[in-house]
Amino acid sequence: MKPTTLLPQDALVIIDLQHDFLPGGALAVAGSDALIPVCNDYVARFARRRLPVYATRDWHPANHGSFRVNGGPWPVHCVQGTPGAEFPSALRLPADVRLVSKGTAPDDLSYSEFEHTDFAAQLHRDGVTRLFIGGLATDYCVRHTVGDARRAGFEVCLLMDAIGAVNLRPEDGPEAVAEMLRLGALPVTLADLAPANPGTSALLTDFYQLTMLRGYMAAGMSEPAVFEFFVRRLPPDWNFLIAAGLEQVLDYLEDFRFTAEDLTWLETKGGCDRALVRGLAGLRFTGEVHAMPEGTICFPDEPILRVTAPILEAQIVETRLVNLLHFQTLIASKAARCVLAAPAQRLVDFGLRRAHGAEAGLLAARACHLAGFASTSNVLAGVRYGLPVSGTMAHSFVEACDSEAEAFLRFARANPRHVVLVLDTYDTEAAAETVVRLAPTLQAEGIAVHGVRLDSGDLATHARRVRRILDAGGLRDTTIWVSGNLDEHALQRLVAAGAPFDGAGVGSRVLTSADAPYLDCAYKLQAYAGRPRCKLSEGKATWPGTKQVFRHLDAAGSPGFDIIALAEETHRGEPLLRPVMQHGRRLEPPPSLSLLRQRTTRELALLPPALRGLDAGPSHRVVYSEPLRALATRLGMLTGVATTGPRPPESYGRRHGLLGRIHLDGLVPVRPGTEDDADSELQSADRR
Repeated sequence: MKPTTLLPQDALVIIDLQHDFLPGGALAVAGSDALIPVCNDYVARFARRRLPVYATRDWHPANHGSFRVNGGPWPVHCVQGTPGAEFPSALRLPADVRLVSKGTAPDDLSYSEFEHTDFAAQLHRDGVTRLFIGGLATDYCVRHTVGDARRAGFEVCLLMDAIGAVNLRPEDGPEAVAEMLRLGALPVTLADLAPANPGTSALLTDFYQLTMLRGYMAAGMSEPAVFEFFVRRLPPDWNFLIAAGLEQVLDYLEDFRFTAEDLTWLETKGGCDRALVRGLAGLRFTGEVHAMPEGTICFPDEPILRVTAPILEAQIVETRLVNLLHFQTLIASKAARCVLAAPAQRLVDFGLRRAHGAEAGLLAARACHLAGFASTSNVLAGVRYGLPVSGTMAHSFVEACDSEAEAFLRFARANPRHVVLVLDTYDTEAAAETVVRLAPTLQAEGIAVHGVRLDSGDLATHARRVRRILDAGGLRDTTIWVSGNLDEHALQRLVAAGAPFDGAGVGSRVLTSADAPYLDCAYKLQAYAGRPRCKLSEGKATWPGTKQVFRHLDAAGSPGFDIIALAEETHRGEPLLRPVMQHGRRLEPPPSLSLLRQRTTRELALLPPALRGLDAGPSHRVVYSEPLRALATRLGMLTGVATTGPRPPESYGRRHGLLGRIHLDGLVPVRPGTEDDADSELQSADRR
């Protein structure tokens, strides 16, 4: 079966998964407790996509007519306010779950969630047209609900791995399923919901992760480990990074598992022995994650994310975590530089066609929006992430028509609410004159020319000429958009030249980060079994121990300096790493992308002027606490080398003390007395 993609009009319906229908309950369904973890997986997938989740329940009064004591067929069950009517605590329903109660009156003997309820009205209010239905029991409430849903015009996906039959007549289960399928329900399992995207597979990893797991298992190593993801150095001329990709990381960790097909391949073709495959079969991520919120400004050496979990779990997820965090942090940072270069213009991501694959195009659109882009041309990104989508027209549309004027008229009449015309197919200024000549005809039809796009040549010169032509023709409100191999440097040149443009389509140079295609980043072991660890090799040494980053703001609220410290330390600055996952589950629903975008906007607005430019400015001051440096010294990392770098500017030194940064890939001999000076100045600044 082809994968089923979740869409904005979808909703999950979990029917009557209540204590009285579980083992030990008054009307128990055999094996129904096995549905709880499956339903939890469905809930997690819908909640992550912010799709509605409905939980239905029998909610009977004590004198309900279905009870045997009142002449009905069933034992007393699911009485309002009793434990038997409650959902099990193991069922992880989202905080905004929609409850639907049925059988609430003595004479309401319905099995369907649509009878004597406002369920259909709720669904219509939520814009739902397709239901994914599972729960209890197949031959009664599930069957009747599916039937009524189909008759009401809803599409239905029947969750074959999340339904159970009443134990009184289990032979009715297959018959009920057949009936629902005849009514048009589509059979679906959890595996069918996996997007057609290799990024969800546990096999998307480096083979050496598996060989290391074999080694850990053979040695009986299963103690907790701490890994941290950080960037060692910035690309040339970059002054900061934007942390991004956390939401996809948490999605991956929550869903992490090897499928039966994965395990079969590993054993038969992947070179893995049976002992390793058995160990992988039940492997899930059960650990903790601390991370900087997406949209946070960060700097080299600062841990952006920290994973604490049994070493097998923390190790096997390394490759995909680096893959997700690296790419979105890179693109968000590149896009943020574009936003800073053209702060008064609307920027649109145009880069899907040259992105390095489908997932890269989607995640890059998300990262650009996080950084402040107004919209994207990527339609699927609009669906998946709720981004505004926009577009103009291609030169091919003009070329396909007999004249430019004919092309403009046809396009405008077909798209009357969004008329943006490309001018540079033949002669840019002549095309602008054509737009002015056609505008009265279109205006008489109630159509306004909203904008024009320039895609080639000297964009600044063309923009000035086109602006004059449009203004002279009475089209002062018609906007000018530019595109064509733009990045932050090209945008800065256009702004500096005074080019009158209102927005820009930014494509391949940003979505591939053409001038800085990768970050020197790492996911490194910092502690194992309660003992700090570090790497000592030249050029790639790592700071040991579990760490936190504290940000000190100056009087203007801008980042003044950061302290990298051990996690158990306390400092007056804001701790940037926050708990986001425990026991393998998110601590709260993912924030909306609009909220993350607002965070980025605030962070960029507070950047000191020296860090906002496109050329390399003075490095943001990142310093290391005395306990962290003492630990590094004890482990041999700083033996005989400097504990401070170059002195900061004199004005900064007077205000904050000597707060230079340590360069592990450029270690220099200690200058006598600098260690004590740095410690005392750091302590003094921390007190302030």
